Amino acid sequence: MDTKDPVSEKSELIIDALAYANEHNLDINNKDDVKKILEALNAGDENIEEFMSLLQHADVFMEMKAKEKESEKTDLPN
Repeated sequence: MDTKDPVSEKSELIIDALAYANEHNLDINNKDDVKKILEALNAGDENIEEFMSLLQHADVFMEMKAKEKESEKTDLPN
């Protein structure tokens, strides 16, 4: 039995969508672009408004984590 829980599947979809948006220069704040992303990832049954919000929040979180990691690098002694 190879079933994933829905949260894991949604998380993977969000990561894939952010990568696809970045690779294809698509705007996660634009409904038409988010629709293109969902179509490309064969996830057309997703609610566009909800998915846009999830993408935006995930993007902000990832930026925060990247800044945090960068800060940790600069705080290390030589």
